[in-house]
Amino acid sequence: MRAVGDVARGQASLFAGLVACVAFRPEGLSANNGMSYYGVHWETVAPYAAGLTGAALFMHRALRRTARGTPGPVLVRRLADWFVVLLAGIVLTPYTLGGAVDWAHRGLGAALFVLQLLLGARLVAWAHGDPLSVVLLLVQLGGGVLAAVYVLQANGLLIQGEVTFQLGFGLLLIRTLPRVAPRPAGAAAGPDIGISPARC
Repeated sequence: MRAVGDVARGQASLFAGLVACVAFRPEGLSANNGMSYYGVHWETVAPYAAGLTGAALFMHRALRRTARGTPGPVLVRRLADWFVVLLAGIVLTPYTLGGAVDWAHRGLGAALFVLQLLLGARLVAWAHGDPLSVVLLLVQLGGGVLAAVYVLQANGLLIQGEVTFQLGFGLLLIRTLPRVAPRPAGAAAGPDIGISPARC
């Protein structure tokens, strides 16, 4: 299923960017500013932005490709579009500017987490409670809770919570999309729907 490949590429983009950022500034793992720490330092802003942009575009294409085969195609398309908007907003609002920009950055991040949780829960329901899908949703939720606990604290495990959340979300999509929107046997591949990273 091509959409699963797009999800995998989006995850690879996100985590490759993060690994590059950590290689340049490993202190970000203990700074408790989450992945956003890497969007405010000149050494890491490029891999940070590239990783998030790749994740947004590949995930958008994956969801738009499978939307028609899901029980809620309009909902899935809207969530795919908002996923890109929210990630772009996060990249464009570095928290170090303080004040309204910092709070906008936090609000966009919270909205993205809520969107991903809603989408994950909806996919699990459409997959009829597939046990492994439920486990992956719980991993995603656990990462979200961990991030929420530390987001307003000076020290903690914010980035670890974010990584767990995003990993759980990606694996959940890889597990559920073929079950929710399977391609009929022998069906010809139709035209791609959505944004192609190669053209952006």
